[in-house]
Amino acid sequence: MVCRISTDWKYRDMRTLIVENSLIRLVILLDKGSDIIELRYKPMDIDFMWHSPLGWRNPKTETFPNPNTTGGFLDYYGGGWQDIVPSAGGRNVNHRGAELGIHGESSMLPWSCEVISESGDEVSAHLWVEGVRYPFRLDKWISLRRDEEKIYIKERLTNTSKQTLEYSWLQHPSFSEPFLEPGCRVRIPIPAKVIVEEGEPYGRLSPGIYEWPILVDKEGKPVDLSVIPSRDIVADETSFISNMREGWYVLSNPRINLGFGLAWDVQIYRYLWFWQNYNPPDYPWYGTAWNIALEPCTSYPGGLPAQIERKTHVTLPPRGNVETTLVAFILVSPDKVSRLKLDGEVEK
Repeated sequence: MVCRISTDWKYRDMRTLIVENSLIRLVILLDKGSDIIELRYKPMDIDFMWHSPLGWRNPKTETFPNPNTTGGFLDYYGGGWQDIVPSAGGRNVNHRGAELGIHGESSMLPWSCEVISESGDEVSAHLWVEGVRYPFRLDKWISLRRDEEKIYIKERLTNTSKQTLEYSWLQHPSFSEPFLEPGCRVRIPIPAKVIVEEGEPYGRLSPGIYEWPILVDKEGKPVDLSVIPSRDIVADETSFISNMREGWYVLSNPRINLGFGLAWDVQIYRYLWFWQNYNPPDYPWYGTAWNIALEPCTSYPGGLPAQIERKTHVTLPPRGNVETTLVAFILVSPDKVSRLKLDGEVEK
């Protein structure tokens, strides 16, 4: 099958971009954050992305009568993969007079899209969005090549204002069933450190700094963070992986011999957030969610004010910009992979 690309379809009345070749199908919501809501490996008919029990709500039509002081992200979070700027994570975020909430604001806005290549051998699209409360523009180019199990992404972030501005920038891909199951494994370049913060309401890990992958829970028992635990665990926690010498990971399912990999520039995304969301009670999923996310980020912990306090934020000068690239891989026999590279090479 040759490559194909289309903007002719809608999902729940939201414009979509569909990109596919013989091996991969991507469905991207243009009217909601450029969320990747489907990343399907066609030979096995497996979608890697998490689909939240809340479903995919349309922020243009499914509005709520009561404002949320943490922003609308969780009300409209259907899972999948978001591009998040200018503040990753946090609650009640207010910076320079802008109320940004959780993961504001690129993940909540409609994006523009232009198809720029649609040959049988390669397809690509240019997507872009301009902030409403923060004067940043984010451009993204997504490409697929014929018969390749890889997704090529190039991004450019621009400060359109006349002053230097602080920010954090997060890639937010989340995974669940049918691909993710207990016993799946996470592999990263080692050595690396893992930071666990205090104050996680449903966190099972004891705060501290550890060497990947062995941590300690609040009862003093060892936890191997590289292995996805039992389906019955109740936890909602984010740990922050730092000091990575290279930017890549492999998330693998040994039972079906299939994996997902991501490579990025570790000079841009210096931290890897590991969100584990296992059956937590109360808002917003009330015990019905089971997923993880492995999220390259410029900064830690959550929320721009906390990142500025820790001096992990980054800045852009007036009219300045920064460019970066990522490559996502679908990996057959992932245990044979020793390294992923930004040029798309898979070392074994």
